[in-house]
Amino acid sequence: MIIDAYTHCGLEKFRPFPEVQEMMAAVGIDRAVLVQHLGQYDNSYIAGCVKSAPDAFVGVAMIDATHPGAHDALAEVIDTGAFRGLRMSADMLMAAPAIASRALEAGLHVILYCPEGTEDIESVLPTLGAGPGRIVVTHLGSPTVEHGSLKRGRGVLRLVADERVMITLSGAGMVCDPPHLPLRELVRDVVNGFGPDRVMWASNFPVVGDAAAVAADLALVTSNGWGLSKESIKMISGVVAQRTWFDS
Repeated sequence: MIIDAYTHCGLEKFRPFPEVQEMMAAVGIDRAVLVQHLGQYDNSYIAGCVKSAPDAFVGVAMIDATHPGAHDALAEVIDTGAFRGLRMSADMLMAAPAIASRALEAGLHVILYCPEGTEDIESVLPTLGAGPGRIVVTHLGSPTVEHGSLKRGRGVLRLVADERVMITLSGAGMVCDPPHLPLRELVRDVVNGFGPDRVMWASNFPVVGDAAAVAADLALVTSNGWGLSKESIKMISGVVAQRTWFDS
């Protein structure tokens, strides 16, 4: 089973639900995590999508974590039953760690976007409340490449010791052109460091491009373009996401 652990879905930005489903059918993706886009705090559309096909989709919501009504907004997200995750930017996490703690305690996974790298969140993560929720750092922690070489990104490996932290193998197209050779060593070190049971493949559709681009990124995993073991490929392409998003 192939599971996309991070794809966008929406009406105002990115692609509506039927187009996400078409992409999945074209690529051969069985299940997906629908993630709210930055700045959108009305999660009703994604909630409706998830409820229309709950066996194949789960949702990740966003709220304005710095708003005085953030705790009430989080409670509303939890009450829908459609969401298994809460998306936060690194800045939002640092400004409102109590919201992240509450989400983790409630069993939501906190999905972190760190556009400037993961160094800024290192001191915050240990302060977050314990709970069944996991901390999922997206897009390999947002590395940067200059002149064909990795400039920033290895800092994500300092998060290995926190066993709650997981990584999505996604977003490579935002960093460098396919087949993303400057990221090859980092990907292998992330998989070896965190272990394949803490890494999930994700498309980042439609930021990555169309269905063909998604298929090419997936093939880097399934056809061993990253140089991973057979067991790691199986785990990263579906098993871990199934356990994290659908079984728990």
